[in-house]
Amino acid sequence: MVFKYVFSVFLFFYLISCTGDREATKEQVLSHSINQLEASFEARKLGDIVEYISEDYSDERGRNIKDIKRTIQLQLMRHKTLHVFTSIGNVQWKDDQNVTVQIAAAMGGKPMESASILTSVRADMVNFTVDFILEDEVYKVKSAIWRWATPSDFL
Repeated sequence: MVFKYVFSVFLFFYLISCTGDREATKEQVLSHSINQLEASFEARKLGDIVEYISEDYSDERGRNIKDIKRTIQLQLMRHKTLHVFTSIGNVQWKDDQNVTVQIAAAMGGKPMESASILTSVRADMVNFTVDFILEDEVYKVKSAIWRWATPSDFL
């Protein structure tokens, strides 16, 4: 699993370096947006996180962007340090502007470098179904639903 994660990060940076003057593909832009969102969570910077949430955010529970900001702020306050481990699942493109991504995320106070340690660490594990929309040349979260995850969801 670690190899898969390291390989995908390496591949992402290799593809970016090879693009030169060419425009990034939608897959590259999506991958970059997800990576930046994860890095912003780990840096605990609410302002940077919010940059990746659409102003038109709306979910099945009727929450809007203000509600999500409060929820994120509470999550950030729960942890002095925050480490995130993610596993990207199914990616469904609706068109070039809209995509739904399955993301399993573990958030805890200690680094998590592989799915194999998730059974022995204390972390909030969540499965997200996230609808992204392309805005301002980045994919932003337009809607999300979640359910609690188990370590097996990261395999």
